[in-house]
Amino acid sequence: MTDKVPGWTTLAEDPLVLVKEYGFGPGRANALAIALPEGKWMIMSPSPQLGDDEVEAFTKLGGVAALVENNGVHHLGLGPWRARFKDAVSYAAPRAAARIRKKGKDFGQLEPTEQLQPRLGGKIALIPIDGDKLGDVCLRVQTDRGTLFYAGDFIANIQTLPSNLLFRLVFKLTDSGPGLKVFGAFFRFFVKNRQAARACLIDELQKHPPTILVPAHGDVVSKPDLAPTLIGMLRSA
Repeated sequence: MTDKVPGWTTLAEDPLVLVKEYGFGPGRANALAIALPEGKWMIMSPSPQLGDDEVEAFTKLGGVAALVENNGVHHLGLGPWRARFKDAVSYAAPRAAARIRKKGKDFGQLEPTEQLQPRLGGKIALIPIDGDKLGDVCLRVQTDRGTLFYAGDFIANIQTLPSNLLFRLVFKLTDSGPGLKVFGAFFRFFVKNRQAARACLIDELQKHPPTILVPAHGDVVSKPDLAPTLIGMLRSA
């Protein structure tokens, strides 16, 4: 089934979860597609680039019902996806929605993410993060391969530092890369209460230890001892 969605990689089969890396300006980010119990799709952090072959594939697989932004700086894909999937509803946390609405008028309803939860079933959950400044939500999916955790911008796995000298310096000063790291640059500039955010993330990882990590930026990580690694990183950050 998944080979019918060009450019997307399968992370799990039950429920079906796909990932696609996309470019934005000088950076790279990950979009997630999760098959909902109703037979349609939820797209987390939709990509600005959307090809006709992708539209055709997702349409054949049930269509897209929900577009979810993980915070107020991830918004570039909403316009393109809404133009192609006109029945899809956009969702964001209130602080994220307020920030996104200032960027333009093609972002859709931006309903609170809580309104989407009843459509997610028992295996999918959107998780608001305490201490946020941008309306951050993470995502948990209980899959046939274990728990998948979309960590948003809080954890990154960027293998190569930015070529821009200023960005490279920021990454080094905040220990944001290369490799699997707490995204120190994000915590430094875009988190209101770092202690509360770390505590919230640690609590989630302890209660639902993931075996698959999808950061907003960087490579996917899959290993059985992932939770202790992430918790240790957060505690020492």
